[in-house]
Amino acid sequence: MKTQPTIKQAFEKDLTYDQNLAIEYHNLGLLYKENKEYEKALVFFKKAIKLNREFYICIYDMAMTYDKLNKFELCFFYLEKAIKINPDFYEALYSMAQYYRKMKNEKKMQEFLQKTLQKRSDHPGANHLLSSLNGESSSYSLEYARDLFDRYADFFEDHLVNTLNYKVPFIIKEKLKSLNPPKNSRILDLGCGTGLLGKTLIEVFPNLVGVDISSNMIKETRKKDIYTELYINDIDTFLLKNEQEFDLIIAPDVFIYITDLQTIFSSVKKSLNHSGYFIFTIEPLMEITTENCQLEKSGRVSHTIKYVKSLCKNNGFEIIENEEITLREENKIGQKGVVFILKAFPE
Repeated sequence: MKTQPTIKQAFEKDLTYDQNLAIEYHNLGLLYKENKEYEKALVFFKKAIKLNREFYICIYDMAMTYDKLNKFELCFFYLEKAIKINPDFYEALYSMAQYYRKMKNEKKMQEFLQKTLQKRSDHPGANHLLSSLNGESSSYSLEYARDLFDRYADFFEDHLVNTLNYKVPFIIKEKLKSLNPPKNSRILDLGCGTGLLGKTLIEVFPNLVGVDISSNMIKETRKKDIYTELYINDIDTFLLKNEQEFDLIIAPDVFIYITDLQTIFSSVKKSLNHSGYFIFTIEPLMEITTENCQLEKSGRVSHTIKYVKSLCKNNGFEIIENEEITLREENKIGQKGVVFILKAFPE
């Protein structure tokens, strides 16, 4: 004869069922979020939270989904909620710092970066951004760069083109017209991101190789099917190990994430054919300083023109052109940059 379950046992069974269903709803929401179906993702996140009001990871994912939709007030609301449930959740604390960064509130940004580091002292993003806010001399964190672009990948291209009015790939395409390299030139796109440069050049130059530190960026790039080869790696390591030869190496908006450029210049020279071209951009450091570069409050790196020219000379490059350009627009203000075109001296 079967024993009837007690009220307590029945309640615990229902509770377990609800918890498991909440996890399933959360996982479904994550799938929709990954596919950029953000409104559908929110439907399932809300179902999960209805079953488990303390599901702080799901609440955090809701916040990040609202961030994707540019609904920053709701993003803030759910970040606060996740932190209230779990004050030790350092990713939510770090995301709150990023929220205040978008809001141009340095004081609150710094407060939450410090809170993040109290929970995880080696957090690469928090350490990097705190250094940039405090004007400390710091090498650029590869971990920060990887995390930044992994987070940014699914809306990177739309934001860059439609919000920041990014024109660098088109500027480089025009520069290549005057250089007139052969159509079969083998081109290496350093820091290829989502393939914006490749998309701009593919009709003229079909032989493209791309490398980027972010696996999520490469995932977006693969969808375009325009590169003959794609690699996930930081460009310094890739170039050091590279045994291929290229006719043209391009690094648009890449050196703003690197402090010491010596190894890269040396490796680029070895990776170019005897008269290949090297094209790149920098954000110039205009202040009078004895330093070669500076970590800015933006979290990016600026370099002195003097330093870049010394690298060209010391690594066997002739400067064909260095022109001031507008890289993009931030808060309706053009971000100034310099595009360099170098030619390798024959060995």
